[in-house]
Amino acid sequence: MRNVLPTSELCHKWANMEQESGRTSTGTLFFNRNTIYSYGDHFAIAKHIVNEQGQRAVLFTLRRYSNTTAKHISSVYMSCKNDNLIYCANPIGSHEINFKYWEQSAEHDGANKLAKARKPEKYLAVLADIERTANIYASFFGIQLPETLKALLSIKDKTEFLAFADKKAEFIKAERKIKEAEQKKKFKEDIKKWFNCETSRLYTTYKYDFLRIKDNRIETTQAVQIPLELGKRLYQSIKNGSLSVGDKFLNYSINEVGKEIKIGCHTFKQSYLLKFGSQLS
Repeated sequence: MRNVLPTSELCHKWANMEQESGRTSTGTLFFNRNTIYSYGDHFAIAKHIVNEQGQRAVLFTLRRYSNTTAKHISSVYMSCKNDNLIYCANPIGSHEINFKYWEQSAEHDGANKLAKARKPEKYLAVLADIERTANIYASFFGIQLPETLKALLSIKDKTEFLAFADKKAEFIKAERKIKEAEQKKKFKEDIKKWFNCETSRLYTTYKYDFLRIKDNRIETTQAVQIPLELGKRLYQSIKNGSLSVGDKFLNYSINEVGKEIKIGCHTFKQSYLLKFGSQLS
């Protein structure tokens, strides 16, 4: 299997998923598994993806960069133009990143200019194109457009733009509440799977860590394993108040002792550790 390939052949092999990796002789265009990049992993051109319903698609970038990257984008497009292309800013970015790109485009390239235009048709077309592209993306993933973006895309004249500007802070606040609710729901689902030993580690922005018993050892949500006897000794030192900042536990330093106990990069509620520890004896 050859890994160094001419541009057209490289794009063909990526598009047809014929091998796991490849690059051009200069290394400026390359792919790794399902994603093809220009100049580095900071600029993903396209990515093969399958949604929860089993539908296949290629996420394809809307961004433009240098002239060389523009040529790379064109070559990649030619290799997969007959696939189900779904456009977004960053094929490997989060939904939040991609929606933010459309939001900025809708505000700066569409609604803002529409408010000043004598002939609004051009900017109404910009908003319509963003709406179509964003809706295709959202439909594929089974998600909703953010409220701020929906409000921008509904603007038809200067009056509506000014009304949006007045309410923009409210839209952002509403989106934040929705996001927090989604994160809370996802955390509950993820922590349940972790406690059921369906996953080995919990990836979350939640402040605190948790513990479970697995294979006769204590395990943290960051996948650190602790011998049971050592865990019992830690519990006793917390219970009798002998745990101090600067003490060592395994290879970790005790960084804080109080309502919160910080051990290395782990943060626990003291009340939680006491409750967990009481079940060990």
